[in-house]
Amino acid sequence: MIERVVERKLREHLNQENKSLGRDGRMSLKEVMAALDISKQCVYNWIKDDKLPKPARIGRRLYWSPDAIKAMMP
Repeated sequence: MIERVVERKLREHLNQENKSLGRDGRMSLKEVMAALDISKQCVYNWIKDDKLPKPARIGRRLYWSPDAIKAMMP
């Protein structure tokens, strides 16, 4: 069930024409939170539970590849 929600929310987020992805086409923590409509703590819990891929750290910020998030879905 979580996978379907993640997939739907991510698809909605990426299909919005006015949304731009973060640095180098990656999604920031705020963008992932907005795309999936979840809290920061939920993002961290999902990473810990392997429901989201581990992010790349650039400086002090976290970024995800949209493809990596899509790839985790069945």
